Amino acid sequence: MSEDDRTLKQSLFVENYLSNGGNATQAAAQAGYAGDNNTLRAIASENLTKPNIRGRIRERVAEAKVEADEVIGTLVSQMRADIAEILPDNPIVAAASARGVSHWIKKLTVKEYYDKSKDAVVTETTVELHSSQAAAKQLCTIMGLDVAPKKNNYDLACAAYERLLSGYPDIEKRVIADRVGAVYGVDARLLYE
Repeated sequence: MSEDDRTLKQSLFVENYLSNGGNATQAAAQAGYAGDNNTLRAIASENLTKPNIRGRIRERVAEAKVEADEVIGTLVSQMRADIAEILPDNPIVAAASARGVSHWIKKLTVKEYYDKSKDAVVTETTVELHSSQAAAKQLCTIMGLDVAPKKNNYDLACAAYERLLSGYPDIEKRVIADRVGAVYGVDARLLYE
């Protein structure tokens, strides 16, 4: 492969990477690199470590002149989107809007067809709601609530103290508390009092 081919493929890789939302494997395939998915993934990963490619990606992002406030504003606008603002005359949307829940609607499909057996036009409406579970999970991630709480040394010491008490009933509580307190850096009096 000549230097010109390499440069062209790398340029195409950068353009495709930026236009497809950051899928490097897909960008490698679209740029003309050959191989199966694993090979393309390896090429993509290698490309993203090359200073000239990383620099070009940064340049292209800077050229877009998109400010953080603009991105946040767009996302907030999309977050607050309400189908009732677009389809206020749809009876299902109107009913949801009257209850203040039209923003729950993710997708509304209306199909009209002629039913010979009824000799009439039939309308079927399907409503898909946003997932409350997905929203809760996303909020937990954003707020840092999806991480199991870490036990502090006092909680760990208490658990160890209780295990040792039941495992060694012949040893004085104070002795066990002193040893556990020393290991966990906790005042032993808090354990046995």
